[in-house]
Amino acid sequence: MLALTACASDGPFEGESPEGASGNDTPAERAGLGFTRDGALERVSPVGGERARQAEAARVVRELWEVAGARGAPGEVWTFDYQVHGGALTLLSFRRTSVGVGQGAGGTVEWSGFSRELTRSLSTLAGVKPRRLRFTLKRGPERWRFDLETVRGPVAVHARTVAEALPGASEPRVSDALTVARQLLPASRVPWEGRVHERARLQFEGLRLLQEVELGVFEVQEGSGRRSAPGSADLRMPVVQALLPFANAVGSRTVEVELEGRHVRGEAEPRWRVVAATTLEPTAPSEGMEDIAREYRAMQEDILRHWRQEVEDSARRAGVWSFEQLAYWYVGGFIAKGALGAMEAVAPTVAAVLGKGGAKAAQWFRTVLIRTPPAEREALQRIWMKAEAEGLMALKAGERAELQSLLKDMEHRLRAPITDKYSKDKLREWARQEYFEVHQPRLAQALGKDLLGTYQVHHLVPIEHAHLFPTRSINAAENLVGMAREVHSSVNSVWTFVRTNAKHASAKEVEEIARITHKHFGRWFHVLYDPSKSGAALASAEKAALKEVVAVLGL
Repeated sequence: MLALTACASDGPFEGESPEGASGNDTPAERAGLGFTRDGALERVSPVGGERARQAEAARVVRELWEVAGARGAPGEVWTFDYQVHGGALTLLSFRRTSVGVGQGAGGTVEWSGFSRELTRSLSTLAGVKPRRLRFTLKRGPERWRFDLETVRGPVAVHARTVAEALPGASEPRVSDALTVARQLLPASRVPWEGRVHERARLQFEGLRLLQEVELGVFEVQEGSGRRSAPGSADLRMPVVQALLPFANAVGSRTVEVELEGRHVRGEAEPRWRVVAATTLEPTAPSEGMEDIAREYRAMQEDILRHWRQEVEDSARRAGVWSFEQLAYWYVGGFIAKGALGAMEAVAPTVAAVLGKGGAKAAQWFRTVLIRTPPAEREALQRIWMKAEAEGLMALKAGERAELQSLLKDMEHRLRAPITDKYSKDKLREWARQEYFEVHQPRLAQALGKDLLGTYQVHHLVPIEHAHLFPTRSINAAENLVGMAREVHSSVNSVWTFVRTNAKHASAKEVEEIARITHKHFGRWFHVLYDPSKSGAALASAEKAALKEVVAVLGL
């Protein structure tokens, strides 16, 4: 009922119909998918499920084993904090809280025994409600013992919200981690029969661990330092296995790690372990950016899910998200990744508007996307998906050049009239939906089912003149007014006169004419219309408005 067209004032209202435009719509757009009130992403089909939650539990047990269980000594105690959300389990931090009595003491713990009890019940114990879980692992002489408790803390912004069977670490992820581990394990710096402690900060971007490492404190805690224990590449694997679980999160994030290097008498090489790691909480977004940040994180997670599943079919990829979802994703991503500065040279208007952030910037960019040809939308989506999943540095020179070209074309298109029927129909459809559902729901209720179809949604500055105001959203709330069909016919007569007599009206003239229509017809905006009381007044208003328009145009 609300999908009827909104007015563009560039022709008879009854002559425009959105039905023919649906061929270019994505399935998500036709389904009306957007975001729920809490910022979650609406989806065409359900995701997650019991099997996915069991896979999450099995992965967590493997992470506990690779970080602590496989090399733990009797007496060691570790804590692991995970965020639970929708059945998904995201590692937040771990720490060794007690040191063991020495490697090799006590019996050997086998993987099968370590995993059997915990895997069986973990998916049920974790549940799906947002909360933080703390695993405490205590190494006895023969086995590990486990405790599980809920701890206080906000929902981590980088946590996943959809349970899934995550694939194993890919070759690029392992290669990244090996490169980072090489920087963390400096050659010949563990004293003979000594111990060192190191602290550093690492950066994750989507699925990738960036290779820039911020080295911090390095101190020798035992040993004279006169002689160093030799090292080899094999020493890096325990560090790699401790870093990889942090790649299973969302967005850009910083992980602070603490490492211990120890050389034991009688052994040829030192041992390195990550004894603590914590994902640092990012700075809270400003009040105006809260909505963008929330919706952007939802899109980030969906992007990473599809990227991990290696969805290469561009037609499928293009139909997964609505224009609303894509707009929030692009705006949030361009800001979060610091891409706006590089965009200024080729798309200064786009960079300026998006730099303001907030829902208004996303709404504006949605109108830009709808004016972008489908092939270019798909190309932009393909490139930015890679940037989201692997970081801007992962883009090749050709992809960077293509991205700049796409943005340059967007900039040029902002100053060209909107001529294609699909774009105009879609803008009208959105205008009508948002006007009655978001801006004027009480008017929609007062009109009722029968009268609602007779009311028009009009753009004060018509769609045909949108190019004169490139930084404004043509569908902004202040540019939309609802009116009865009779009123709309009179307003349209004014713009038809302008179209006939001033084909190239300036921005100043268009603004003045919009002000004139508001002045003379404003009493009938956003209200129920009674033709028995307003017929004569409406005719007089049209006559007066036309007289003023003639003066503005100098006719």
